[in-house]
Amino acid sequence: MALQKLTSWAERFFTPDKVVQRQFALFQALLRQDRICLKLITKLEEIAQRPIPCDWTGIEALVRGLSLAMERLTRCLEEMNPGAYGELAVSQARIAGRLTELFSTPALAADPPYALPLDTAWEYPALLGGKGAALAQIRHESGIPVQPGLVITINAFQAFIDENGLRNEIARRLRSLNLGQPRRLEKASRLLQELIMAGRVPAAVEDSVRAAIAQVAGDDPAVTWAVRSSARAEDSEISFAGQYNTVLKVKREDLFTAYKKVLASKYGVRALTYRLHAGLADSQTPMAVLLLPMIAPRASGVMYTLDPLDLCRGACLVVTAIPGLATRLVDGSTVPDIFLISRQESRHIMARQPAPKSDEARDSAPGAKEGMCLEDAAAASLAEWGLELEALFGSPQDVEWAQDQAGRLVVLQSRPIGSAGVGGAEPLATEPEAGSRDTPAPTQHVGVLLGEGTPASVGVAAGPVYRLAGEKELDQVPPGSILVTPTIGPELVSLADRVGAVIAERGSKASHFASVAREFRLPLVVGLGELANSLQSGQIVTVDAHRGVVYDGEVPELLAWQEKQQAKPPIPFQQRLAPVMELISPLNLTDPAAPEFAPGNCRTFHDLVRFVHEKGTREMFSLGTTPGSGLRRAKQLVSEIPIVMQVLDLGGGLTPAARDRKEVTPAHFASVPMQAAWAGLADQDIKWSQGLVHLDWERFDQLSAGIFNPKTSARLASYALVAANYAHLLLRFGYHFAVVDALAGERPEENHIQFRFKGGGGSPEKKGWRLAMLTRVLTHYGFGVKVQEDMLEAKAMRLDQPASQLRLTILGYLLGRTPLLDMALKNEDDALEMAEQLIKKWAAP
Repeated sequence: MALQKLTSWAERFFTPDKVVQRQFALFQALLRQDRICLKLITKLEEIAQRPIPCDWTGIEALVRGLSLAMERLTRCLEEMNPGAYGELAVSQARIAGRLTELFSTPALAADPPYALPLDTAWEYPALLGGKGAALAQIRHESGIPVQPGLVITINAFQAFIDENGLRNEIARRLRSLNLGQPRRLEKASRLLQELIMAGRVPAAVEDSVRAAIAQVAGDDPAVTWAVRSSARAEDSEISFAGQYNTVLKVKREDLFTAYKKVLASKYGVRALTYRLHAGLADSQTPMAVLLLPMIAPRASGVMYTLDPLDLCRGACLVVTAIPGLATRLVDGSTVPDIFLISRQESRHIMARQPAPKSDEARDSAPGAKEGMCLEDAAAASLAEWGLELEALFGSPQDVEWAQDQAGRLVVLQSRPIGSAGVGGAEPLATEPEAGSRDTPAPTQHVGVLLGEGTPASVGVAAGPVYRLAGEKELDQVPPGSILVTPTIGPELVSLADRVGAVIAERGSKASHFASVAREFRLPLVVGLGELANSLQSGQIVTVDAHRGVVYDGEVPELLAWQEKQQAKPPIPFQQRLAPVMELISPLNLTDPAAPEFAPGNCRTFHDLVRFVHEKGTREMFSLGTTPGSGLRRAKQLVSEIPIVMQVLDLGGGLTPAARDRKEVTPAHFASVPMQAAWAGLADQDIKWSQGLVHLDWERFDQLSAGIFNPKTSARLASYALVAANYAHLLLRFGYHFAVVDALAGERPEENHIQFRFKGGGGSPEKKGWRLAMLTRVLTHYGFGVKVQEDMLEAKAMRLDQPASQLRLTILGYLLGRTPLLDMALKNEDDALEMAEQLIKKWAAP
């Protein structure tokens, strides 16, 4: 480091012209990296704030790109003044290291064991996925009946991926996915599933599975299998309910095809959508697969050890049952029989509710009450098991069960009840405040359109009705709609964050989609039958999913009540992204003159960008004091415009008469782009007489977080680097910050104008009006304009010199007018009207 400093000093003393050239090259590189960093930061902020759920590999790629750009950015500053910023690299590495930790996931092995019978699988819980681990624990630690199945482990899935060389291709396909581009998501899903289905199961995995099957079921060829997903994170607080495939009645010779179907469903549209919402990386959801011998059930269903809607205030378990397989129950296509059973006395059945006869013609099961498909004793046994499972796992459980033709009950799965959102299930209150669940009664003039629905996920929402005719219409559903649908299949998960509420003709709160709806806090009313057909597309309604009622029009008191009950929380994707953004977005370094403005105090990448840009600019202009002959010194601009500006000539930017002067005037500008920009700034229509110092700086300081200290004008300095056909301007007007980079020479193919504007006083709304005005004018004159948050970027390329000069003059004029707008704009119409006036000003006669 000492040698670097000595070499740098010697260069400055003996070869100042080379220093200027090298410093200017470094400064240009610094500005390029600064631009890249700001673009990436803005992109990540937009993703987080809108939000736009993306695959975590895409987020990781953006952050990795930002880290690399930050490393290059800080290196530019360090090379401009070696040894002066020793802590800068340390701060950059510290922040980058913490970000790397946030993206790290446990390494996944592809080594045996590949298949484990449930009787021994409990010894390897990390390899079993959610469903398999729960069943292995139940079988090992309780007497509750569980079938003697097996799990094809997570390691087998990794071996499959490696065997077929799919790892890089999967990562490449996932990297660009986000929920704002559903067609790209569908295409990637289709291609990934095709890759899985075309893959070959490794021989070692096949051998291990066959050995485990023989251990579980012997050589009986009549045994068929249920092949079910058991991904890591599935059946936890994040349920993935219904998002993966289950293949039933699989013959032994078809097992590996069914296995691949379940693996492929990891990349189905529903599962990808769900995972992106949950903020999980692909590597966090590796797939294990559960194999259970099929039974021909007399009845089956779902039990909640605590009502997920807590309608009986913590006093009961809920057992739902249908004849035969539970498939029609969990896919929302049928209505079940319902038992409410006391949690205090599991033999006490508090209420029975048979399914409507119109739903399915059937006889009562032997020994069951009339209309019920399950006898009371079996329901009571399930309740006892439910309480035992709740104690075993330490939380209320969602239990899938079946009863064979001989009346024997078995548990098929057990998972936590998710009630408060994906990835963030909260305990259900057992003693809610009296009356807290009662929505306010609307005024008498409000018409009740439907009043016989069953709440499946509580909440209130209003909006226009959209009647869904088929799955192909999913991407056509307008945001904020009240969706009316015949059934509630799990494919509806893609709409969970788009629609306001769902009204279904059939279905129950035991369905997969009902679980997802509760996780997303989406109001859902089911069981309305043909009555739902009375709602017309486009009709405005209010859904009260606490009561199961649909009202005509908007009901303000209900919507206000819902807003007070609970503000919509961040989605899980935002929750996971939050700690990443905490290391990227906040700006802690505000005042460049403060002692805290130091490299060791950079806590975020935004801090680093702010520090490097500020210090890089100052390093560039510090060359004016470098000893040696022939150095073009920075000079103070003296003009009638109340702007503090220093000018550095990089060659041909000032007239020869300015060579020995410490102060220059606009008359000394020889730079073509600088002359053009200054002509706009100095336009006679701009009233500079009062000057910026007369603005309300205290108010600006409150609005702009104190980035500049207005007590000394030096801290508000603007700078101009000028050459014959080049100008780089860093312009500050109060809290406005603008960069103009322009080449306006005789060869149009080389010319460019790049403009960036950020910040400014006023509220976010007023900033938006100002940007709307700038956008309208610039687009009229052929600039490509992009606005993200409070930053505007514009670009005009390959214009001839006169056209470039005109646009630079317009830019200068806009920058002169913009600071005066902060207190003047009243609304966006004002801004757009002003834009039209400005366009007319520069229109050709």
